[in-house]
Amino acid sequence: MGSLLRSILSIFSGKVIGILISLVFTPILVRVISQEQYGLYASVLAGFSIVTLLSKGGLFDATRKIVAEHTDNQPEVSSIISTSLLLSVIYGLLVTSLVLLSLHLRIIPSRYRLYVWVLTGAILFTNVFEIVRGAFYGLQRESIGEALKIVRQLVYTVGALVLAYIGYDVLGVFGAYALSFTLLSIVGAVVLARYSSFGLPRRDGIATYGWEIASFGGYQLVGGLSAMLLYRTDILLVEFFKGGTFTALYQSAITPAEMIWFVPSAIQLAFLQHTASLWTSNKIDEINENLQTGIKYAVLSLTLFGVGLVVLAEPFLTAYFGPEYTDAATTLQVLVFGTFFFGITRVAVPVFQATGWVRHTELITFGALVLNIILNIILIPQYGIIGAGIGTGLSYVTIFVGNVTLWKYSPFDVVSLRWAAKLAMTQGVFAALFLGTVRLVDLSPWISLLVFPSFGLVLFLGINIMAGYVPTQPAQLYLRRVTKYLS
Repeated sequence: MGSLLRSILSIFSGKVIGILISLVFTPILVRVISQEQYGLYASVLAGFSIVTLLSKGGLFDATRKIVAEHTDNQPEVSSIISTSLLLSVIYGLLVTSLVLLSLHLRIIPSRYRLYVWVLTGAILFTNVFEIVRGAFYGLQRESIGEALKIVRQLVYTVGALVLAYIGYDVLGVFGAYALSFTLLSIVGAVVLARYSSFGLPRRDGIATYGWEIASFGGYQLVGGLSAMLLYRTDILLVEFFKGGTFTALYQSAITPAEMIWFVPSAIQLAFLQHTASLWTSNKIDEINENLQTGIKYAVLSLTLFGVGLVVLAEPFLTAYFGPEYTDAATTLQVLVFGTFFFGITRVAVPVFQATGWVRHTELITFGALVLNIILNIILIPQYGIIGAGIGTGLSYVTIFVGNVTLWKYSPFDVVSLRWAAKLAMTQGVFAALFLGTVRLVDLSPWISLLVFPSFGLVLFLGINIMAGYVPTQPAQLYLRRVTKYLS
């Protein structure tokens, strides 16, 4: 549990820093470029993220899982990393060739062609970067993987804002994006060489691990592609049916809605490799304990940030994106409902995937994707971005229901209904009190964001400490140390 906690804290710290960088980047970007350009940026990045996901082939998850299963044998770890790098290069070159062919045949619309040319140069380096991070995760040195991710994000953020400001607009943003992956993939490979003596892949290593890495990655690709399409199809369909301005509004709603995942996603990233290690040692009781603890903290974090975002949706959009984005407030509230349930699911899914249930989780995600596409095609033309939010939110709930059903058939203990009901009721009390207080006190958007989040945090901690969900022992230990030091 100690190593798992350290891993979660390392990833959590990286997530927090990443969110802080985004909190600075997005408001500046939407004020440097026009709303129409922001919609173009969102739609191009949505499409390109699908391309890069195909290129990665699920190798990030495959690398960290299989490395974690062999950490006691350094030669095997080196062989796994070398084989993964070889596969990533092959996949990257293949997808790059397909994109270049699409450009040559003019399959890609002309308004996107220049941006795609710039982004295509980053595909291969994106793959290498993910393998390097996956290797650090598998070695349970997640802090290094997160540090590389943060530095890459900083390079991208600073470069994008500078280039956009001096007149390169969206093209400059994508140029910085491609450059950040190129630089950090090289730096990451150099750093990784200090922890693992990987080199050119050998024939015996490819024969031993090539199929295992490729097949697990393939299953992850199916689920990852389904999830990515689930996150991005709605954006592309809004662009198709309603145009760039509505796409910008929808992007302003979905960006903060997905931010509330940062605690569950930190747990998700730590659980796969740690569960794989526990599963090989047949420590099912420890997996059960980790799973229940992870669910609890996912619910707590999603409640705190989700309720705050729902109640303060309009002030948040006004301050963060600008008053021209407040029309997305209702859509944001709808999306938060769905992301709450999907956030809980993100904790359980890596446990299933590390223990032989990967095909089942991917099938559930694929089914939700099909439902999402159908709902969005029906709802967006009539209801606009609110329809997109409803379709995506319902698809997220479907994933939650499917994985809870899978949990019942898995070898792991499902949390008791009484435990879940008590946790839900406690969070419901917080939500009702916070909502009532905000509705009674009428403040300007900026004052609301200065006053109510602090009040909500105090209220949330008070209720959950009394209910026993937030432990006070760490704080008491810290206070005793401070008191001893001062005395």
